[in-house]
Amino acid sequence: MGAAADTTTERSSGVLDLSRERHSLASRVLVSPDTVAFSYCLPADPGFPGFLSLGATRPERSGRGVVGGYATVWDKASHPNLYFLRLVGVSVGVRHLRVPPAALASDALLEVHTTFNYLSHHVYAALRHEFREQMREYRRAPPLGELETCYDFSRESSYSVPMITLRFHGGAELVIDHMLYFKDPRNVFGVACLAFAP
Repeated sequence: MGAAADTTTERSSGVLDLSRERHSLASRVLVSPDTVAFSYCLPADPGFPGFLSLGATRPERSGRGVVGGYATVWDKASHPNLYFLRLVGVSVGVRHLRVPPAALASDALLEVHTTFNYLSHHVYAALRHEFREQMREYRRAPPLGELETCYDFSRESSYSVPMITLRFHGGAELVIDHMLYFKDPRNVFGVACLAFAP
């Protein structure tokens, strides 16, 4: 997706426009029912490379499995160049959150350039409540900016954080392990906050 020039783009080879704009690179890729305009993988481990694939055969059509399934990508007339996903469920650990269907009815913007994850107030409140319940044995810390569910792990020798699962329309599930933002990224036994906000 296009971006304004800054210090990051000045040190790179360029910026690829993968938006839905009619002049974008993604709109120029020839696709068929067996191919996709583009897909990319952002690895969880920084030691492994990700990939960007343009006009490639869908993995299930080439004999490879798709772990977790696909998430249906939507567009909106009000924002034709952006991509949206539909969140259909959230779990903390093994507990499925009880969220009113109307709270899940809106679309989630797919963004790869933001630090935190933002949920509608109802969904966020349910996530925050259940996360706090499962983390109640740990000492709370004051909020850190917009992150209000924070913990002080400075007196701990180990700790356990529940996994968070986001389920999307189309069948894809994103299982997130250790979704914490650390005040000091070099100190995992300092102050850390749930990296979700309303």
